[in-house]
Amino acid sequence: MDQQSYDGNNLETQTKISIFSIIIGIIGFFLSLYALIVHIQLLLKSGLAPVCDFTTTVGCSNVIGSSYGEIAAIPLGAWGMAYFAIILSAALLPKFCKVNLKWLANLELIIAVVGFFSVSILFYISYFILKMLCPTCSAIHVTVVIYAVLKVNQFFKTRSLKQSESSNALVTFLAVSLCLGIPPLAAGLLSPILVNYFKDSSSVSSDQVKNNTTTDANNSNVNIQSQTPEVTPPQSPQSPQPPAPENLLVINKTNYVGNGEDYRRGDDNSKVIVQVFSDYGCPHCKTATDAIIKAQDIVGLDKVLFVYRFFPLSNQCNPYVPSSGGYPYSCSLAEATRCAGQQNKFWEFKSWAFSGQYWDNQERAKSFSLAGMQSYAASLGMDVNAFTFCVENHVELQKLKDDAVIANKLNIQGTPLILINGTPYEGAHTGEAFVQAYIQRLQKLN
Repeated sequence: MDQQSYDGNNLETQTKISIFSIIIGIIGFFLSLYALIVHIQLLLKSGLAPVCDFTTTVGCSNVIGSSYGEIAAIPLGAWGMAYFAIILSAALLPKFCKVNLKWLANLELIIAVVGFFSVSILFYISYFILKMLCPTCSAIHVTVVIYAVLKVNQFFKTRSLKQSESSNALVTFLAVSLCLGIPPLAAGLLSPILVNYFKDSSSVSSDQVKNNTTTDANNSNVNIQSQTPEVTPPQSPQSPQPPAPENLLVINKTNYVGNGEDYRRGDDNSKVIVQVFSDYGCPHCKTATDAIIKAQDIVGLDKVLFVYRFFPLSNQCNPYVPSSGGYPYSCSLAEATRCAGQQNKFWEFKSWAFSGQYWDNQERAKSFSLAGMQSYAASLGMDVNAFTFCVENHVELQKLKDDAVIANKLNIQGTPLILINGTPYEGAHTGEAFVQAYIQRLQKLN
């Protein structure tokens, strides 16, 4: 076979591989786009679970929404879109200019190697640090590996060819890559700003939230008051709060099947354990919960365990609050959230239930009726019949009462009651304050 016919055969092979590269680039680009959408959805805190969330350990939220979900303040989804845009640029390069096959094979091999090592690191973080399986992330990883295999094969097929200068091809490649790669990176960088803008323009003020909640409580004289998260601890010396008895805050770590287990987020073997007693009618409970989770993602799910308990401000299920007044949905939502937890939708349901603080009375009444909760359960992909049975038969009611007993023994004075390693936390309810608190506990234990 002479050199001319050999080049022709390789040209045909290269054309087929380029088609595969284009297909891989398109698939990877849209998978990464979905990852970016999930990231934005988590920033919006809409309470809607991503389609790729299946269980507490198999889902996108805990990985994409973790502290590893961004690089240089840009979501990984945006980086993925840029990477696959570069793959498309290289694959389409022969359409824009004449390019030496061996030079192109070397270029695509470099792209493949960078991608392979990048997804290897992300794979390690997901499976061995976060101990989570992200379906979308895994699909992206597989796509990159397939591309790497194709490019290694192409490299060996073209290594006997002569390589010529391709300065024009390099300039064209860089230009196309910049045109296709910069927009997704810019979108990822601007996404938090845009999310905050739309949240500010669409949400009601905090004063309105408090007024709505107060209206639902019928201006009750509930003695248990919500703490103000913005208040920092006094700077003057004071006696630290003693830790709670260890046997009082024992965590039930059995499977989520309705046997009184405690719903938790993070590694059960974490050195720092945060426990909160919360109520859906308490605006500061939502603020504190969001901050606790944000700080947990920053410090690490393997280092901090978050245990969520309820202390409903309603005498319907909590004998330690006055018989009149209270938030009318406290008990029913708490029960429903734990019922959702039996189907691994605890955290999604919790976020949705808290969002009711921003609704008017009519919308709350409709959404938090049994039919409304069934509708939301269906949107999460839950078994609605099992959920309804759990709610109507008050399967989780005893656990609410048990937690109320514990909170009363802890001399609860308001919601949220937060304990870190058994000691009441009295600092600010901000992500930064909780990060500092977690790190201080870890340093003392190491």
